[in-house]
Amino acid sequence: MISTTFFSFDPTAGFETVVGHASESAVAAFIQPSTALQLLAFAILLGGIYGLVALGLTMIFGVMDVINFAHGAMMVVGMYTVWWASTALGLNPFLMIPVAVLVLFAIGVVVHFATISPIMDAPQENQLIVTFGVMLILVSAIEIAFSANPQSLGLRLGSINVGGLFFPLGQLYALLIAVTAVVVVWAFLQRTQLGRAIRGTADNRDAAQYVGINVPRIDYVTFGLGAALAGLAGAVIPLFQGIDPYLGDSYLINAFVIVVLGGLGSFPGALFGGLIIGFVHVFGQYFLPGSGYQIAIFLIFILVLLLKPEGLLGGGVSE
Repeated sequence: MISTTFFSFDPTAGFETVVGHASESAVAAFIQPSTALQLLAFAILLGGIYGLVALGLTMIFGVMDVINFAHGAMMVVGMYTVWWASTALGLNPFLMIPVAVLVLFAIGVVVHFATISPIMDAPQENQLIVTFGVMLILVSAIEIAFSANPQSLGLRLGSINVGGLFFPLGQLYALLIAVTAVVVVWAFLQRTQLGRAIRGTADNRDAAQYVGINVPRIDYVTFGLGAALAGLAGAVIPLFQGIDPYLGDSYLINAFVIVVLGGLGSFPGALFGGLIIGFVHVFGQYFLPGSGYQIAIFLIFILVLLLKPEGLLGGGVSE
């Protein structure tokens, strides 16, 4: 379960307390404006993280037309890179975040070289099976190296109060990092020659080849960047919750929903979809019993598929 740990920042004034109020008030027949604003703040924090998780997934699909099932496992590698470096080596977890990004970029390039590149022209189901196998290998390697037991950095970053709203600093830092990453990736795609080559490849791979773009090299860079973004998303998670080798699965499921909801290959769609899912997650958890919020997420997902199958902001990385 992502939610209960995501908001467990302050036992006296945090989200869990708010949920307790909801259960005491007959399924929250009436919601106070202050509570609604607090929930909205939580939804934005969670939605930003979800958007970051979906960003790498949609980038790889938008450029290479590859659905990367190993995305969640790559997140887990990012989580454990920060956790291990901080607990075993005593290094600052914030300084280890860029290290995790570089590690995952290298892993992404190696994975592409060893598994994706040889079957780029094969039917898409082959890529699904291969990336599923990579996911199993990465998760098993983490489990063997660090056991399946939950781990934690044990950080107590506290929270800040802005106008009566509580913002847990761990989640707030994660959101700021996510926003920064989005701006950097957008600037890279829009302002650099390599970024323009990636957008051109996403537009039309054959035409890109004809105008001199080295499409196989672009594929390496794209898969590496997608893995690096997964690593970044994973690296910020230990700042606000415990981790285990299987945590990536929970995020990956919602990331797939976000990517389809926002539009396959759409960067703005990934962020917009992330905010929608964050909103549904937080408010659904407040109003619905048990895991009812997850049912609400999938109902919205199905509704979008029926009414607007290209997604809310479908358009691709080339936008």
